[in-house]
Amino acid sequence: MYTLITLVLIATTLSLAIKNRRLRRAREHVSNQFDETTLILESLRDGLIETDSQIVATRVNRAAENILGIEASQIVNRPIDPEKQSTEVDQTLAKVLYPPKDAKPETGEQYYSYDIFLTRPKEMKLRIFTIPKTNPHSKILTGYIKIIRDVTIETVVEKHKSDLVSIVSHQLLTPLTGIKWIFKSLLDGDAGTLNPKQAEIIKKGMQAGESTISLVSDILDVTKVEQARFAYKMIPHDIVPFIREILNSRKEKANVKNINIQEQLGISGKDVVFDKERMSIALGNILDNAIDYSPVGGAVAVALQTDGNNMNISVSDKGIGIPATDQERLYSKFYRAENAKRVRTSGTGLGLYLAKHIVDDHGGSVRVNSREGEGSTFTIVLPIVGLPGASI
Repeated sequence: MYTLITLVLIATTLSLAIKNRRLRRAREHVSNQFDETTLILESLRDGLIETDSQIVATRVNRAAENILGIEASQIVNRPIDPEKQSTEVDQTLAKVLYPPKDAKPETGEQYYSYDIFLTRPKEMKLRIFTIPKTNPHSKILTGYIKIIRDVTIETVVEKHKSDLVSIVSHQLLTPLTGIKWIFKSLLDGDAGTLNPKQAEIIKKGMQAGESTISLVSDILDVTKVEQARFAYKMIPHDIVPFIREILNSRKEKANVKNINIQEQLGISGKDVVFDKERMSIALGNILDNAIDYSPVGGAVAVALQTDGNNMNISVSDKGIGIPATDQERLYSKFYRAENAKRVRTSGTGLGLYLAKHIVDDHGGSVRVNSREGEGSTFTIVLPIVGLPGASI
């Protein structure tokens, strides 16, 4: 009997010993994993704040402390009211943890980013990337990861680069415009009658000059857009006369290819808030593309419709269309679809980039519906005066 009890006790002791050993190994494994994760987080140059689903910080790395000038003990487990902050620390954390209302996810990505400006511990510009955390099984949101990147120096360098481009472009515009008018004067016969061959050569020179002026102007506009230096004059306008003005400015260009511009402007008396000069660039660039990539003798239709709180200006053509693989990159700077390059070798790839930036700045959007070989329809969507989203 005693032998049996002894064996049971020995077996129980061995079992407990094995379990304890396994628990110790599990603790060591978890501890090692934690140490490895901590080591990785602490080695990052970017700041990192991990939060729960209520946006309360649960972990902060040393880089975040250094960038913000705030100790982790003042950040972790500290709820921050996005509407009311009583201290400078709370104000800083509210800017970092809560994105502005207009922040949107990056195209095709699961995260979104926004920039903030701080004056303490020094003046700096920070870019905050917000990545949602979800349970891999239930897909329930469990929190967020905030990556904090100091882009102050990058911003200064980019500004100097843009300023240089702007100065050079301005200096180029004056002589190029002078050359253009000299060519025009020669074509008009101000320096004597030209023979057909001379006139043809000068005409080609004038066309090259106009293309270069257009390129330099686009680069200047891009510089202004990227530095947010477009001086928008947001005034209510009757949309129909504005569109007709743009169409009239493109008639000569359309006539060269015998393209018929069809108006479908059945709406009148509708005011839309926009900057006339800047929106002329946006709509003009889209209309230019429709003409450039339409066949000789084709047609371009410009229609105007209301859609709830918005006014839609659509430009349709039966031209080369846009391959599906190129449509995601249409609004990228300097990007041109492969079939567009084959049809028209010249072109900056800045027209749609500018159009989208300008329309976005008006609180609107640009949409495209296109199939290769069947044509394209670009639609500018703008909010109507007095309705939600109409003010900038």
